[in-house]
Amino acid sequence: MLARITKIEHPLGALIDLPRLVPAFSSKGFPFLKGGKTKSKSKAGRKYRPKSAGRIEPVNQCKISETTVALELVGPFIKESILLSAYDIHHGHLRTPERFFREKELVFLDSGGYELSPGFDQTEPVHWGTPKKAFSRDNYLEVLTGLPGSLPFVVSNYDWGARGKPLMKQILLAQKLFGRFPHFLKNFIVKPVGNHRYIEVDEVVRHVKKFLAFDILGITEKELGRDLMERLKTVAKLRLAMDRESVKIPIHVWGGLDPVLTPLYFFAGAEIFDGISWLRYAYIDGVAVYRDSYNVLVGGIENPLDRARALVLIDNLGFLRRLATSFRDFVIHKGTTFDMFGSRAAALEKAYRALVAEVPEIEGGR
Repeated sequence: MLARITKIEHPLGALIDLPRLVPAFSSKGFPFLKGGKTKSKSKAGRKYRPKSAGRIEPVNQCKISETTVALELVGPFIKESILLSAYDIHHGHLRTPERFFREKELVFLDSGGYELSPGFDQTEPVHWGTPKKAFSRDNYLEVLTGLPGSLPFVVSNYDWGARGKPLMKQILLAQKLFGRFPHFLKNFIVKPVGNHRYIEVDEVVRHVKKFLAFDILGITEKELGRDLMERLKTVAKLRLAMDRESVKIPIHVWGGLDPVLTPLYFFAGAEIFDGISWLRYAYIDGVAVYRDSYNVLVGGIENPLDRARALVLIDNLGFLRRLATSFRDFVIHKGTTFDMFGSRAAALEKAYRALVAEVPEIEGGR
């Protein structure tokens, strides 16, 4: 099987256990708080930036995203990993997010591609009330330069600027950027080439040995393929090719973190997963449901809405920790049982068998 338990070494010296499920925080799709203001700490924070309506607004008048409430509530209690966007840091959408960098095993930093893109994660409802602001490669470099080198950051390439470029050009651009920050783990996000909507796995496989220049290979879930089976096959074929060439870096599937879909990507060979569905839904009995249903199914309808939503976040984080343990348990049992997935066991086993029928080499793995 392709599912595995491995470790990755950070340049600061720490050995990090994988697989890893990373709760992400993003302003995209969330409203802004009324009256909420913040200041940016970047050099660009001394300048003026255009508002979406065309007016001019000083940085110290930037609005705060509702997401900052979730970060302030659970950020101090997350010890494993979190993911934030440099886009939100640059635009001051979160209240002093640097408070939550410390005492984490890993801090993932996205380069803003998700916030800049018109699409949403596969599992996310569309919220049209979030305006898109400019965010350039120079803005990203400014944020990276301001990060403390003593903390365990994982940074990505500026993938928004690599869209459509030949794969070798993407690799060279990423190497140039990462070369300026040797004290961070390097997470290379590969993008579709030309006008293609999805990555071409055969083209990626031809360059697989060049990924040894990076620590992690990232692919956004929605760019893996048009349907779930195609996406899973893409991950599996890529992992098999990497194993054949002894390219042992982990695969990171960006976006989603759905409690039903994420195990399937793990079975296909991915080891790192992130997403913001845990902010939008309640994970109940291993399935994502409308978060305001939490009071009916778990909390009690007399619970105030704010308290219920806080409980949802806490319970969701607990579920993600248990799911990571289930992944390790699955590998320890060499894929002979799916019982660790509880009520989803039969459905996940059926899906796994369907994937093996499409990619038989999976059963010949470790």
